Amino acid sequence: MSQTIETRPGAVDPAGVSALVFFVALAAVWGWLFFILTGEWEANEQYSHGWFIPFLAGWIFWQRWTTRPAAEPARGLLLGASWLVLLALVAPAALGILIAGAYPDWRVVLWGLGIAAFVASVALTAIAGGLPWVRYLTFAYFFALVAIPWPSQPERWLTQELSLLAAQIAAWVLPLLGIAAMCHGTTIDVGSDVLGVDDACSGIRSFQSSIMAALFLGELYALRWGYRIALVVIGLFAAYAFNVIRMLILSIAVANGGVDALDKLHDPAGFAILIATMGVLWLLCWGFQKIPGSQQALAKAKIQSGIGQIAKSPVFACVAAIVAMALMVGGSEGWYWWKNKNAERAPAWTIAAADPQSGLADEELGEKVYEMLRYDRGFQRSWRDEGGRQWHMIFTEWEPKRMSLHYAQPHLPEQCQRMIGREIVSKSELRKAEANDVTIAYNLYKIRAGADEFYLMYVINDDRISGQEVTVERATPANRMKAVMAGRRNMGQRSMQLALVGEPDAEVAEQAMLQLLPQLVVPASEASGGEGKK
Repeated sequence: MSQTIETRPGAVDPAGVSALVFFVALAAVWGWLFFILTGEWEANEQYSHGWFIPFLAGWIFWQRWTTRPAAEPARGLLLGASWLVLLALVAPAALGILIAGAYPDWRVVLWGLGIAAFVASVALTAIAGGLPWVRYLTFAYFFALVAIPWPSQPERWLTQELSLLAAQIAAWVLPLLGIAAMCHGTTIDVGSDVLGVDDACSGIRSFQSSIMAALFLGELYALRWGYRIALVVIGLFAAYAFNVIRMLILSIAVANGGVDALDKLHDPAGFAILIATMGVLWLLCWGFQKIPGSQQALAKAKIQSGIGQIAKSPVFACVAAIVAMALMVGGSEGWYWWKNKNAERAPAWTIAAADPQSGLADEELGEKVYEMLRYDRGFQRSWRDEGGRQWHMIFTEWEPKRMSLHYAQPHLPEQCQRMIGREIVSKSELRKAEANDVTIAYNLYKIRAGADEFYLMYVINDDRISGQEVTVERATPANRMKAVMAGRRNMGQRSMQLALVGEPDAEVAEQAMLQLLPQLVVPASEASGGEGKK
């Protein structure tokens, strides 16, 4: 049984101190992960709900803490197993923190850190309060995992498939409403205007927030697990259905009022869909609680101060976890500082400014593209050569900072071209080219757009060099680990997409692009490039 600790007036309550140490240990275990995730929450709109997760998880923990059962600190096998788990987590957690320092958007690593934080929290809880606490407090740790982005491949597949399905549904329904519409990938031709599913949202963005809301409301109403699972599933279907309805409304608005109507209705419609989804979840909770036996019984045990029975093991384990986290984070930061203090940088390059006498002009990429890519500088340019072939170039640049790689890497032609209804016919291996003493790396794509085909040179480089050799590597796990061992992080990024339409031969198209590079790619010190968006 737990024992009550009596203290003299004005004396420090050891139980209260041990509880505080327990809280600090949990904060240390989750704090660095949440800090890493802030970049994802800021950069990726579909995970912006993540800003609320730490506060909601803290609220859930506190509500359960104030009604927790009496502590039964771990002993024997449970105590030994908990300590063994904590010790086993040290090496993988340290490696994960080191990798996330360079690649804060590597989803596999983020999930590894999330699982480590969850397991460590359960182990600390077991040591402090035994199985009763583990059963009662673990949901708060589980809820915190909602803040982590889904793994990239499943998310990418789901996003693309849902977007394609949403566009097809809209293109099927709109003619029934008397509006001519045709679907091309994730874009819909509505009269003389084009509506992108990204403009109307595919439903994947609402998936994240609906899961968070369903789990939180299920806890708020103390529903049993079967009802909570039903709440999550129904919430997912509701989120997608409402987004399809939103897309139909926006399509009708575009058909009647043009693209200006889209700009006026896009955000209000999104807010209305969010409210509608939350309303459905709340109504479900209200209905579920009317069903006898649908709610869990709260512990409501007599609560002692602190963590109940005082023992050296819980406090020592919590202090050890705090110290271990400090050493792992400090070691990671020290590693990158040491590796980068004398690092060389590749010559910064940019795109030469368009010659006004040639009639060429650089144009901004648009506010929506900027909101998605968050580049420091970007523009596009179109022209025809003497042979009548059509050229189009897009250039984007990110200055060295923590999330530069995150913004630059994910928007590959494999995703972007398919999302606008095009097909990747072929892709070359990674190649190098020289232009004005600048080494760039590129892949050559052959892309089919309806009955037409064109070639696309996709270039993305970072600023770091090793000796005199520019580091040009694919973003494979092995190469990412090489970058971590070399201490490469916070690197500036530059991306160029150069498309050539009207040249059927791949070799001729590539040679034409390579011959054009010296006119485009120049050291940053020699040209300021296009105006773009700062």
